[in-house]
Amino acid sequence: MDKLNPWRVGNATALTAAMINLICAIAVYMFPAATVSFVSSWAHGFNLNILLTKTPLTFDGIADGIFNVTLTGFLIGVLFALFYNLVGFCPKCR
Repeated sequence: MDKLNPWRVGNATALTAAMINLICAIAVYMFPAATVSFVSSWAHGFNLNILLTKTPLTFDGIADGIFNVTLTGFLIGVLFALFYNLVGFCPKCR
């Protein structure tokens, strides 16, 4: 089993999460109702329209969101790679 480099996986996951977050922020800015409707389809029938607000998006809010999701994505990627490599040591886990 090939080992994964935790730092590379963490960085790739962080960049992926940041891009998805940025695309989502653009979608919410341009098409708020359609974006909420799209995300509601993932929520198994929950009505997420209550999340629509008249408060405008701010650069600080978007930057904070991208930072938080990037950091979380990095940590998830590093942990995934570490656990993936750890399972590789277990002969019965293959």
